[in-house]
Amino acid sequence: MNDNTNILAVSVYFVWQWWEEHYQKTRGRPDTIDMDWLDETYLGRQCFLHQHLGQSGVGSANPVLDRSFVSRVMPFHTMIVPVILGMEIAIQEIGGYTWKSMPPEQLQKLEPVDIAQTAVGDLIAEQKQERLNRYGLATQMIDLASVSNNAFMLRGVEFYSDLIVDQALAHHYLQVLAETMCMTYRFVTGLFGPIKGFPLGNCNVTMMSPQLYAKMIRQYDIQCVEYAASLAGKPPHCDLHHCDVKTEPFAQAYSEIPGLHSLQGSYESDIAQIQRVLPDVLFSAMISPVDLLNKPAAQLHHDIDHCIAAGANDLAIWNIDPQFGPARVRELFSLITKIAARCGKTAKFTVVPLTWEEMAWEFPTYL
Repeated sequence: MNDNTNILAVSVYFVWQWWEEHYQKTRGRPDTIDMDWLDETYLGRQCFLHQHLGQSGVGSANPVLDRSFVSRVMPFHTMIVPVILGMEIAIQEIGGYTWKSMPPEQLQKLEPVDIAQTAVGDLIAEQKQERLNRYGLATQMIDLASVSNNAFMLRGVEFYSDLIVDQALAHHYLQVLAETMCMTYRFVTGLFGPIKGFPLGNCNVTMMSPQLYAKMIRQYDIQCVEYAASLAGKPPHCDLHHCDVKTEPFAQAYSEIPGLHSLQGSYESDIAQIQRVLPDVLFSAMISPVDLLNKPAAQLHHDIDHCIAAGANDLAIWNIDPQFGPARVRELFSLITKIAARCGKTAKFTVVPLTWEEMAWEFPTYL
């Protein structure tokens, strides 16, 4: 998130299949990998990015290993809370996790879990020490998600019906999730140092109405944000990700989140309406990877222009598809740079050179 009004920060993330098509295809992958391979790949991809996108300030011809990036600890990535609560997961042959949702009988018996007393907590501590030994520092990207995202994993699509027809069950596992998330937050900050507030990833909130969110979910989001503030002895602070959908319908519901600093949603959102409801909250605009492929170029250009002119604080272009190759990315960066300049801003692009699946070892051959 960018607080400099003269800079238009643009964060970019390619899915692992993009790298497979445009980088690994000519280089191959080893049968198994280790930290040496990840470090070498980080440096190689920075050179690749400089070759194709260097005119936008991306990558480097002579890259240096960013130890704060490559030393990240992130086991189970966005699934860590459901995993410590007992959700069964497995790594797919093609990469990434698949999981098995819990039946209501199991959820009724669910109790909060302190990660410090689990094997996952031990694993995180071990990985921290491994990175300290290798890099001299250890960082983390442990994503606690949100009660709604975690509930969807635990329960599956029945989560949404529970919110209406079995509210007692829903409140039970939502409270368990909130308490477990708070204990995990305490563990992570104790091991790695302070986190600025409590970030919330509310991707699955988009599948319910704002009214249902306010009635059934918001109290648990607030619980997490207020817990983090109390633990740090600081005012509440929250950066909230609403996913790549129009966000203005939820602006009023989110106005009750204490310390809301930024809100991230679709670049097609009515930013003016959001700012009327949340005048002190920064809006981070997500450009859809589907639109990059399917929306007519003139319309895409118009919508990005409108979004930046309307006051988007920054842009997020995540999960770019392999079909949107380096040449098209270069054209997009050039377009955004020109639009930003017309709005009195300088576009600054940041591209993640490794995927979360690679850094979280989410491939069978990586284990």
